[in-house]
Amino acid sequence: MKKEHGFTILVIIVIWQFLSMTVNNDILIPFPIEVLKDFSDLFTKNVFYSSIIATIYRVLLGFLISFVIALILAIIANRYKLFRNCFEPIQILAKSIPNISYIIIVLVWLGSEKSVSVICFLILFPIFYNNFLFAMDEEPQELKDVEKIYPESFLELTRVKTIPLLLPTILSTSKMAFGLGFKVSVMAEILGQVQVGIGRQLYIARQNLDTTNLFAWTIVIILLCFIIDWVFDQFINRKKHGG
Repeated sequence: MKKEHGFTILVIIVIWQFLSMTVNNDILIPFPIEVLKDFSDLFTKNVFYSSIIATIYRVLLGFLISFVIALILAIIANRYKLFRNCFEPIQILAKSIPNISYIIIVLVWLGSEKSVSVICFLILFPIFYNNFLFAMDEEPQELKDVEKIYPESFLELTRVKTIPLLLPTILSTSKMAFGLGFKVSVMAEILGQVQVGIGRQLYIARQNLDTTNLFAWTIVIILLCFIIDWVFDQFINRKKHGG
């Protein structure tokens, strides 16, 4: 963490402390020290770990399915123009539907427990597909010329050319998509009132007007997103340095 980041966090905590002292109502703005205490208490509870595991499992499932299907369809669309043109209306429709519409519609169709991963898939798929297709469209002309001179099978081209070409886009898009999928999945858990998950804990805190616990779980979400970004940054940096 940079020194500037630490300074910014300190300023936020000072402002938070000032506001909580001014309002003096822990339902509206709890004191930072109380939130920190509640946050540390979470680590002693089994529900803390089961909630995180359940939410991450749902996110991973939706993330992986959307990634694999988008990658396959983008490669086919790049190779076969007829398929690309036929699929384009679905692509436009998928990226135009508001996220909240996806959440509500899928919750009505599937119920709470099965819907979170499906919602994650529906929201992440257009992001993966569009980014993969754009990256392949930007392929250098030199590579296209070599492909014409030395033609290979579709599968061989995918293995030796397309996947290596897409790798930087795969890493950068995955970093952004996983963070978005995590936040959307938590929102879906809250609206769907799942039995186990981070969203469930936020819903309970809201029902009990326990803003301190709500803030504590929000810190958990922020830290998890930070860890996810850090992990992807390690892969991206290794790729940049030829690792």
